[in-house]
Amino acid sequence: MVNKKIGQVKLNYAHYKGNDIYSDGNIEDVILDACINNREKELLYSSVDYAVLYHLSSIRENLIEWYPINKDESILEIGSGCGAMTGVLSEKSKFVTCVELSSKRSLINAYRHRQRDNIEILVGNFQDIEADLGKYDVITLIGVWEYSENYIQSDEPFLEMLNVVKKHLTPNGRLIIAIENKMGLKYWNGALEDHTGKQYSGLNDYVDDYDRKVRTFSKYEIEEMFSQAHIEEYKFYYPMPDYKLPSVIYSDEYMPNIGELRTFKKDYSYAHVYNFNDAIVNDQVCNDKMFRYFANSFLIICGNDHNREVFAKYNRERRKEFQTVTVIEKKDENRQIVKKRALSTDALEHIKKMQITENKWIQPYRNLKCATGKIDKNEYVSEFIDGMSLEEILFKYKNKPDKLLVVLRQIIEHINSFDKENLKYGVADKKFEEIFGEYKLGKFLSLEMTNIDLITSNIKLVSEADWVVFDSEWVFDFPIPYRFVTWRLCKVFYDNCKAYLKNSFNERKFFELLGFEEGEIGQFKSMEENFSCYVSGDNRIEQYTHNYEKPVMMQNTIFY
Repeated sequence: MVNKKIGQVKLNYAHYKGNDIYSDGNIEDVILDACINNREKELLYSSVDYAVLYHLSSIRENLIEWYPINKDESILEIGSGCGAMTGVLSEKSKFVTCVELSSKRSLINAYRHRQRDNIEILVGNFQDIEADLGKYDVITLIGVWEYSENYIQSDEPFLEMLNVVKKHLTPNGRLIIAIENKMGLKYWNGALEDHTGKQYSGLNDYVDDYDRKVRTFSKYEIEEMFSQAHIEEYKFYYPMPDYKLPSVIYSDEYMPNIGELRTFKKDYSYAHVYNFNDAIVNDQVCNDKMFRYFANSFLIICGNDHNREVFAKYNRERRKEFQTVTVIEKKDENRQIVKKRALSTDALEHIKKMQITENKWIQPYRNLKCATGKIDKNEYVSEFIDGMSLEEILFKYKNKPDKLLVVLRQIIEHINSFDKENLKYGVADKKFEEIFGEYKLGKFLSLEMTNIDLITSNIKLVSEADWVVFDSEWVFDFPIPYRFVTWRLCKVFYDNCKAYLKNSFNERKFFELLGFEEGEIGQFKSMEENFSCYVSGDNRIEQYTHNYEKPVMMQNTIFY
């Protein structure tokens, strides 16, 4: 059998030699059965096997979903695996030609995307298939380049892979590479090397692992190979926590700030022995402008790339009605815009609501301004606010907890400067109870319309007098205790700064020092839990990645 069709997907076995030499084992049979019977989501939510998460999670698509590809362009996906990226690539392009060594993985891919009529899967070794390939506008090597020695017979297989792939690009084509950084901070912190399953393999330059025929590289080593391959145009992007399950994409033009990188327990493949507190070290790396060197992995666009997007952040672990992506686009040297869009039609109403409410909730606040935007082609578009966030200001005092409390109190007082006639004792209606739970609000003063997301990272100081709130995503038109909003600001900041503050005061003491009473703390904590379930589904079902967390150890203490 040379050709086969699964639904609309074509499978070509002309170069298949009848043996799948690369496999995750029996779990692939489980995944195949789920895909045949349309039970992928059920399996993803119930399993604890990393292979299921890696192959079936839509979080994988975050790596490339934001990147502009024209609908009339063709894509060659080398090493398409079980199709984690194939679907999003087919949505963005005219057609996708997949090359995959494994017949079983190709079947999984085909069943997952059986409704698509623009996908063809060539089953077999890339080197055998390569001579029959044409030219493509986009070629992807996502988690593939490091295995070049398995596909390419050459003294320099990694360099040769680049040279071979280049031949199949159209004149304005782009090569997209995703690969781990062998010097990534997670490896210094005890994570097992992704391919060898051993600690420090990459850091030790694979001196004991040459027989595995796999290798990743540092940023400098990659740039050296690009030079040898005469690849002159390229851009580095930095998916975090890594390219496999990224929630955010940084770039050389938009680097993470102190407090942004929190990757604890985000390595789902193995149990993890931590050598140090990753939050503190990530902050130091960002502060010292060393993130490019220590990023856990790279996404690299080679070729004639006119992409202007410099940052993308995803919220996929929500109900479909709230799944969004925020992208920052560079318009010119002095101007950037922010675009927030829905990841499905279900979330369009959520996006459009932002423009409707942005000028209403801000009215009672004397000392705050609201960044405004407009709906353009189903995207909420606003100007990028240049300034220092309150979070950045507070982080200056991370090692001075008493001073931090003083500054935080001043911030809270400045924010909560209301016109008093706007504060009223609220009554919980059905909308409130649906989202926050059944509580009596008689003792709490509320505003008629509330932005509950007034957290320190969402407020920037453009000048001493101009405090600008952006990302007004969670605005509600019913009474909510204004002190809940203040508590939430403190809660989110404490969680983010906990590594520095926990030895001075625990969370409850932190709230008490900021003037919150025992009854308030309990009720607000419960309200926040109910809100999280409202956003992420019953029992936070959409936050399924927690199911895959493995035991971690710091020194002699085990956390689950």
